[in-house]
Amino acid sequence: MSDFVLTCESAADRTREFFAARNIPVVCFHYEIDDVVYTDDLYQSITPDKFFAQIAAGAMPKTSQVSVGEYEEFWEPFVAEGKDVLHLTLSSGISGTYGSACVAAQMLADRYPQGGKVRVIDSLGASSGFGLLLEYAADVRDSGASLDETAAWIEEHKLNLHHWFFSTDLSSYLRGGRISAASAII
Repeated sequence: MSDFVLTCESAADRTREFFAARNIPVVCFHYEIDDVVYTDDLYQSITPDKFFAQIAAGAMPKTSQVSVGEYEEFWEPFVAEGKDVLHLTLSSGISGTYGSACVAAQMLADRYPQGGKVRVIDSLGASSGFGLLLEYAADVRDSGASLDETAAWIEEHKLNLHHWFFSTDLSSYLRGGRISAASAII
């Protein structure tokens, strides 16, 4: 059994069952659709069918990252009891979660100087690539590696993943400003 807790955000594109089976606590992102704010609780609050039907009907989801306070609240029970945490974040290239997580980790270190420590690693990945890196990190942890050994493995291998994705419809990218009208046509 490992001597640290491996954590991540809900953006790792894995199921609740995966996180439970792998003993990986998850801090949740938030999103808004049609003026209703949801917690990205891995489809407990809204089914995938309803979520994608709203988008198909023209709804434009807006995401918000995990706040510093949410990270503090999430990790504080571990840190207060002296348990170290290794946290893998969504890529800093597309989200501010890495920065928020680092601030929260420092605040907890200041509050609990004799408590557990939180080490934050930027996955430099997103979606299923982020989830795959997390899965491999859990394998390393479960093989008996220490926090430092697991962190070193992540840092050494995170650039070895190729992130491929496809989309059958570019309308959401166009509405969200991710691509131009000309790009959508092409």
